[in-house]
Amino acid sequence: MTSQPTAVHYIQQDIDEVLSFLNNPQQQLDQCNLIELTKSALYLLKALPSVRGSLFEYFSKIFTLAASKYIIGIENEINTGQVSTPSEVDETVVSEIHSSMVNLISEAPQAWSPIISTWSLELLGEISSNFSTRTHISSTAVLNETLQLWMGCRATRTLVDINTKCLSSLMHSDTEACIKALLDTSVKHSPNFDWVVAHVGSCFPFTVIIRVLSCGLKEFCQNKFYEQSHNSPKLKSVVGILGHLAGSHADDIRTAIFEMFQWSMGPCKKVGDLDKPPKKRTIPYILQLSYLSSTLLSSICKSLKDIINIEVIEKLTEFLEDWCKFFGTAETLEDLLMTLILQCSTGGIQIVKLFLECITNENWTLADNVVEGIKEKSKKLLSNLLVEIDVSLRFKRPIHIVESFSEDISEINKLLLSKHKIEHMTAARLVVFLGRDNPSILINSVTFILKNSQTADHLALLIKILSHEFIDKSKPPYCDEGGYLGMLLQHILCRDIQKFFTSNQETIDLSQMWENLLLLLRWEKSGKVPMLKGQMISRALYANLETITSVFGSEIHHMHVIAELLDKLEIPSANTPLTLSVPIILNLTQSTVNYFFACCASQDGGNKLRGFKKVCSILKRLCAFSKVAKVLALRELLERALFRSDNVLFGAINTENYTNDNTKKLLLKQNKKISKTIPLTKHSSVFNGGIIGGGKRKFEQPEELPSEVISANISELINTIRACCALPNEADAKYCDLSLDSVTLVSLLLVQFVSPDVMYNGLPWPEEDFSKVTVERDLAITKFFKNMPLLWELLNFVAVYRPALCYCSVLLRALTAILIHQWRSMGDKNRANANEHFNNLLETTIRVVDTMALGQLLPPPLSSIRDVFPHLKSFEIVAILKDGIWFYMRDHVPSPALFTLDSNGIHWRDPSVARPQDVYTNSLRIILQRNIKSLGDVYSKMFINIAK
Repeated sequence: MTSQPTAVHYIQQDIDEVLSFLNNPQQQLDQCNLIELTKSALYLLKALPSVRGSLFEYFSKIFTLAASKYIIGIENEINTGQVSTPSEVDETVVSEIHSSMVNLISEAPQAWSPIISTWSLELLGEISSNFSTRTHISSTAVLNETLQLWMGCRATRTLVDINTKCLSSLMHSDTEACIKALLDTSVKHSPNFDWVVAHVGSCFPFTVIIRVLSCGLKEFCQNKFYEQSHNSPKLKSVVGILGHLAGSHADDIRTAIFEMFQWSMGPCKKVGDLDKPPKKRTIPYILQLSYLSSTLLSSICKSLKDIINIEVIEKLTEFLEDWCKFFGTAETLEDLLMTLILQCSTGGIQIVKLFLECITNENWTLADNVVEGIKEKSKKLLSNLLVEIDVSLRFKRPIHIVESFSEDISEINKLLLSKHKIEHMTAARLVVFLGRDNPSILINSVTFILKNSQTADHLALLIKILSHEFIDKSKPPYCDEGGYLGMLLQHILCRDIQKFFTSNQETIDLSQMWENLLLLLRWEKSGKVPMLKGQMISRALYANLETITSVFGSEIHHMHVIAELLDKLEIPSANTPLTLSVPIILNLTQSTVNYFFACCASQDGGNKLRGFKKVCSILKRLCAFSKVAKVLALRELLERALFRSDNVLFGAINTENYTNDNTKKLLLKQNKKISKTIPLTKHSSVFNGGIIGGGKRKFEQPEELPSEVISANISELINTIRACCALPNEADAKYCDLSLDSVTLVSLLLVQFVSPDVMYNGLPWPEEDFSKVTVERDLAITKFFKNMPLLWELLNFVAVYRPALCYCSVLLRALTAILIHQWRSMGDKNRANANEHFNNLLETTIRVVDTMALGQLLPPPLSSIRDVFPHLKSFEIVAILKDGIWFYMRDHVPSPALFTLDSNGIHWRDPSVARPQDVYTNSLRIILQRNIKSLGDVYSKMFINIAK
């Protein structure tokens, strides 16, 4: 049997290995057998702990030599271009060391990992520092380049792997010793050692971050005062490590800091708890890390709203006294906070909102005196922050927190509408700070205020922002025609409203914007707002007047507000030095007319009446300014009121409404589809009394408006036409306030619209028999008057301004001619046996005579015959109409030349001079004498007791 080795045998073997290791010339590694020597060293490392220092020193020389050869090979490759071949011996030796140490770590991690980790990190630090000046990459190279360089070396790569194994073996127990060694080495060999830190951290990001923060906190807590820890090398090393990891592991850093913060907020287990001092110093520690690294500061600020709130601030009040002692004075702590806040490149608005919440919060659970202290301190810090930003911007110093505000403009906009004054005033200042160099942000916020503000205080922010001294009034877009407000108004009108018109979306609610614009304009017109003396609001509206007037014509939801806005602008007027372009004039005129008819159809009594006043006000100024506007306004008012669907608002009878849908397929139209030319008989009249097979067409009477509504609409139409005809200068108005030329235009338009034929439209009245030639036209005119009672009111309006009625001679002639024919066909009838047709005919006759009398086309006694007709028979009425009125009008052409203008500006005819001859009144005299019993008093007034 083979005997088992004894203890003496092991001791003898150890002695032999020691003698073998010591007998080799270690100072000259190239002269010995490295493989055998390394095996001896690895055996002794495990067998004899007492010689461990010498063994690690030997291993260090092995790795240093291998690293040196690697660097020399790179330099030779750069100089000669030849790639060097690694030594097989070196590769074998390094591999043996790596395998043995990995086995040691695996067998006893708690014993070997801290020792081997400390040695490997120190050796890596020395190699990185010793060869940093010899490599082709300088110490200022990019970290990734340095990392790639050393990871290409077998020796350094092995050392990094060994250290990684150490950390992995202690992952679930205690890595503090390894992390402490990492920090110490980083302090000693930074920045050449940074690549090791970066690699280790990337392998165990969260673990390294947690341990690094923990070690840094312990180091920080060893100092009693802030000044002692201000320049701590280890703390700077912590910052460096975290800074390297922040690029790829920012979320892990935020999570670790958040957990540390939460831990510091937790309650202590007992009075003598060892965690109490670190918990008190955690916040100052985080502040110091943030002060030393802008990257960490940015990472913390991103999650600030998740870290600090009112409840946390209440807990932090317990540490205030200890913090003040640590920092020396409260001012030192405040200065540090202010410095950090100003350096925040992200999350700045969260800091401002935290201050504001501390000021406005009413749900504190602390004592009143503590709450007041917090509020006062928050106000002070917020005020100092705004002042610092203001000063920095004035002196054009870069300030990071302002950049962070631009990323959260939506949060700032929400604060602009806060109910707390300090919140919306602070938000307004932030907008000014941002808008100083970024007009787009300024326009964005002002647009938000204009579209959403519902109180005067919020709307006033718009003026304060645009009037602030930071806004350069001499640079675009402020110096442009409409300024910032004009630009944003253009943006809203062109984007939002046009988007609605070009899509099938729901109506965009801009009512608040129009209300706000109107309120701003009222403030400006009142003259009580000094900042609006430069007419900021008017300039913006003038710059967008073409678009606004266009929108006014189609925006039915906000028409009342837009109308008042345009009315308040008082355009055009002598006080407004504004040249209106033709498109603006046409838009405003057409839109105002549209608004008038919308008011007529409205059932809102209050807005309806106010709307009519605004229509008259706008058209009065506009028509006095532009003849084009006057012609367009009068034409649109008359045409729509008479011939379009709006005519039902004025009592028109719509003759196109029939019950049978087949009646829409008129025979005449069907024939026109087949042939462009339709052969007709000599008389080109086409009568459509019905449909073949369908019988006579049945007229469907539309739902009529109440008579009082129709009367009110007609009255307002006349008032609107009167406004269009007003004299340009009110000083010229004496007893006549309208322009005769304008009323004449109304008269000519009536003839143009009502008379279907341009022939025989002159002023003279022909022989009575000539009416047989124009009977078709006269019938059409009479039908217009029957279906559109508004025509009588329009004729009466024209008749008041007497010479203008002369141009409606063709209408009066047609009505009279048809009346004569109709009375002839009535037979021997009078009021006693009258029917509905007789009454309608009598009413029309009286209306015609009244209109002609009102316009002084008929002199006395012909002008007073309206009182005679109800008592006469049909043939007697025919005699008076023919022998009296027709013949007189035939022989006395109704010309404006018949009228004279007196000193009061009134056109009239002297009744004593214009009294007709007996030939025109004989028939009337005889008829009155024949009916002297019933018409004696009338006869006396006409022929006996004539007023002089």
